[in-house]
Amino acid sequence: MDTVLIKKLIFSAAVFLAVNALFYLLKLSARKTQQKFGIRKSRYFAIRRIMTIASMLMTTVLLLLVWEISLHNVWVSLSGILAVTAIAFFAIWSLVGNILAGIILYFTSPFKIEDVIEVMPDEICGTVLAINTFYTVLLDEDGGYINIPNSLFFQKYIRVKRDRKHRPDLDNPGNNED
Repeated sequence: MDTVLIKKLIFSAAVFLAVNALFYLLKLSARKTQQKFGIRKSRYFAIRRIMTIASMLMTTVLLLLVWEISLHNVWVSLSGILAVTAIAFFAIWSLVGNILAGIILYFTSPFKIEDVIEVMPDEICGTVLAINTFYTVLLDEDGGYINIPNSLFFQKYIRVKRDRKHRPDLDNPGNNED
């Protein structure tokens, strides 16, 4: 085995043991201080969490130094991973938001199929053809289809223009059969 590798492994073990021993002593000191001054347990546990995070960070930095890993490379890798994670969360949040909005639209029924609606202030107007999981389909005056994400209905004003001759339930407001 390579002597450089053996030295790095020994230094890594020493760093790990030294940092853990140091923070173990600090935690014991914090516990004695908590008992001596009657500090609430919630504050003591918060201090322990901070110490644990600090010990992990210190161990990581020292191990990076022992193994001679460039902090620039680590930072580039971490920022790339964080960027991809942020994009994934944004994409998932958009999908989940539209699904939840579709469920809310289904149960609250602010408009129904065959209602004529207008999305304001965008002035998108059309007859509701379908309320799907992700989007609602409108038929505009020119015969074109408009797909509107369901979450948009909770961000805009919606004007519902019902045609009374096609909607007998509106002639009798006490009749709520649908």
